[in-house]
Amino acid sequence: MKPGTFITFEGIDGCGKTTQIQLARTFLEKQGNQVITTLEPGGTDIGIQIRKILLNQKNQSLVQESEMLLYLADRIQHLKEVILPALEKGNLVLCDRFHDSTLAYQGFGRGLDLKLIRSIEEKAITPHAPFLTFLLDIEPKLALKRTEEKYAKRNQQDRLEQESIDFFERIKRGYQQLAEASPDRFVCLDGSKSKEHIHQQIIETLETRLSERKSF
Repeated sequence: MKPGTFITFEGIDGCGKTTQIQLARTFLEKQGNQVITTLEPGGTDIGIQIRKILLNQKNQSLVQESEMLLYLADRIQHLKEVILPALEKGNLVLCDRFHDSTLAYQGFGRGLDLKLIRSIEEKAITPHAPFLTFLLDIEPKLALKRTEEKYAKRNQQDRLEQESIDFFERIKRGYQQLAEASPDRFVCLDGSKSKEHIHQQIIETLETRLSERKSF
């Protein structure tokens, strides 16, 4: 059995990646693919508990290094329990965030040493890098407007949604640098476009890249 394909969706909160994952799954399943959708943090039972700690607005005293290690702990559990078993079965795995998020948020956003993050990830996570990553690039002001509408419905913000616009500006620039460093893996899309327009771009990319992968 051929191994599956690992595809990730990245971007700042409010960029629309969760919607695009759902649309991509529907498209890929209609093509006869076995598709698993998952997310970070929170893709496992243990991950859900870690997610509650990370996003709870009461945890303002959580230090940056601890925050990073919690995300990495969630990721390793997620890899071992969900992602790798699904790939071994030949499934397509669509993941809402992966290691690029930690580099963007904790590295560029928080200012932690990128070399430190990469050194911790090197053995457990880096060997399982995605085949393809869709980056939905969007201006933070527009993204924050979208998230404000979302948390207005649930009547609260999580810990990350309370961050300043400057924080998300740094993350946006960080994502752009990560994409420039890995042009073969990243596909950058304008997150301000309509969801239909973005979905069509994703479909076209998936058809081309998956076809190329099957030919090897």
